Amino acid sequence: MATQPSLGRSEQLRLEVVRVEGSHSHPTRDTVAREEALQLMVDGAPLAVMLRTPGRDLELCLGLLHAEGVVRHLSQLRGARLAPSGQHDLDHLPIPVELVPEAENLVDVQLKEPLPEGALGWQRALPSSSACGICGTATLEALQAVQPEVTGQRVWSLAEVASLPDRLRQAQRVFESTGGLHAAGLLRQPGGELEVAEDVGRHNAVDKLVGRALLQERLPLRDACVLVSGRAGFEIVQKAAAAGVCVVASISAPSSLAVQAAESTGVTLVGFLRGRRCNVYSHPERLELDLPEEAGP
Repeated sequence: MATQPSLGRSEQLRLEVVRVEGSHSHPTRDTVAREEALQLMVDGAPLAVMLRTPGRDLELCLGLLHAEGVVRHLSQLRGARLAPSGQHDLDHLPIPVELVPEAENLVDVQLKEPLPEGALGWQRALPSSSACGICGTATLEALQAVQPEVTGQRVWSLAEVASLPDRLRQAQRVFESTGGLHAAGLLRQPGGELEVAEDVGRHNAVDKLVGRALLQERLPLRDACVLVSGRAGFEIVQKAAAAGVCVVASISAPSSLAVQAAESTGVTLVGFLRGRRCNVYSHPERLELDLPEEAGP
């Protein structure tokens, strides 16, 4: 009887290390987060190489393609080819998936209609010059040309947003054993389930959440909130805005370009979200900013 291919490599590795404690050292084993390169192709044509944590490769690739404007709807997809080791769960996928065991670290997304010549993502067609390369102004202008303004109207309780870092940390299964992964959490509505994705790249974790929503035909994520475990850079805001997310929060700092992108696309951007403290960098009208007084002893 033929054996079924194993799905999904472990997101972590056990390694032999030498542990130093003061003046003593001894051999031991440590668990590290797995990081490998992934080749993304569209209809057999190379699009990108990403460093990622394997296990949710299809969601990751679809999330990236959505952020790039290559795939907007599930109806555009004809199928995909990938190695079974790159995907933990293939049950109930809404598109045909061909498992190719020899195609390690490769995903080929197949479209129903071929892309126009050269149409491989908006960021790969940014204007540049030999004098200054690609500047921040050009990036924002290119983004505004393809990104509709985020229109979510929900007003979020800051108390609920402030509770997300603890909820995200408790759900970080692989981080608990490795300390080496970022995470992103998606909250679709107040009081709802926090959907979590982990990866060596915080932007990859966001792509995995968006790719999962695309497969579930739940885009746009209008009125949703996304939390990332590290710095909020431009790519985080751009990917969230492309998915219709109205609130992006981070436990760390945003970059200047992220703040500009959030302001121009209509995203509410929250940084340094730690306990009862945070900075709101754009569109504060989506937050009830007053927290209740803490109870006394």
